Amino acid sequence: MITRDDIRELANFHSPETCAVTFYYQPTTPLNKSHREESILVKDLVRNAMREAEKHGRNGCARSDLDRIQSMAEGLRGNGGKAKAIFACSKQGLWREFDIPAQLLKTNLFVNQRFHLKPLAAVLDGVQHACVVLVDRTKARVFELVNDQIVEKQDFINELTRRGKSDGWHGYDAGHAERRQTNEALQHFKTVADCIKRYFERGGCDRLLIGCHDDVWSEIHGELHSNSRQRLVGHFRIDPKVAAPDQIRQMATEQLAQYNSRLKQELVSEVIGEAHRNGRGAIGLRRVLRSLEAGEVQTLLLGSNFQAPGVKCYHCGHMNLHDAPGCAVCGKENTQLEDIGDAIVGHAIRNGIDIVYIAGDEQFDQIGRIAALLRFRADQNTPVKAAS
Repeated sequence: MITRDDIRELANFHSPETCAVTFYYQPTTPLNKSHREESILVKDLVRNAMREAEKHGRNGCARSDLDRIQSMAEGLRGNGGKAKAIFACSKQGLWREFDIPAQLLKTNLFVNQRFHLKPLAAVLDGVQHACVVLVDRTKARVFELVNDQIVEKQDFINELTRRGKSDGWHGYDAGHAERRQTNEALQHFKTVADCIKRYFERGGCDRLLIGCHDDVWSEIHGELHSNSRQRLVGHFRIDPKVAAPDQIRQMATEQLAQYNSRLKQELVSEVIGEAHRNGRGAIGLRRVLRSLEAGEVQTLLLGSNFQAPGVKCYHCGHMNLHDAPGCAVCGKENTQLEDIGDAIVGHAIRNGIDIVYIAGDEQFDQIGRIAALLRFRADQNTPVKAAS
């Protein structure tokens, strides 16, 4: 599975000779069992890429990688329902191949100075990796949820002390037995909380969901460590003893989807509000490009269907939405881009900027499908503010 570190490494790659080959394969429903249409599509993409390379005098640069992609097209045949991403540059001895969730818009191929990471970053933004814990007073089960796959990692039982047949004289022993069971249940919840804490310390999961009966939620929530609470999405009602993995996966996935949708709506509202107050918000392509160049951006918001032409200077990195032959900063030659979004995403990844993809938000579409939450505003950094 591809990681953010992998994407960061790919974002830092640069081929001055324009030998960086990016190939995305999105499986489709075949018209027949032969899957011939997939193979034909890949061959057409390779043929077009070679034709474009010949126009610009760089035919031999990426030919071996394009030939390799074309030869493996027959073997894809649906790829087990997985999409595939390949990044290659034979001149620098690089070939990276990943199976990814089948969430790409289409199969595509690019040859450029840098890898095209916009589709990959969008897929990674939708990846769900959560720890799901089911717990009651006597049992706990720990699951790991990755996209639509859920695996049980651990389970343990708390054997409560059995009460005697008699409650003793005037029921005196009953109170002792009840308190003892309460203390044992509390210790069980502490053990579960420690297990969750260790699970996050090992890394991997981003979120936490708890499944339990309503009457124990407040008890288990009170024992969670602060780091676990920061990752907590919420809880859902379920019987930990009899719940099936498919039921758990469905309920957890719905909770995560609602949580992520709510966070994105709040982020969009915050950025627009900050921009209107002349604060830490930038909206629209022109303003976002200026903020990226000034190093102001903390989080980049990008519409899932954002696309706009532009230019980039690969000498100094300056990006502009105007089609100009020369760079406005250093005067070197600009490279025309069909979609400046690819260059923006690559710049964001290389500089450690968080990227959030927004889909189906009418308010966000109205501001140009691109915005940013800023760390600071360079035009407001007066000496007095800097001193404070």
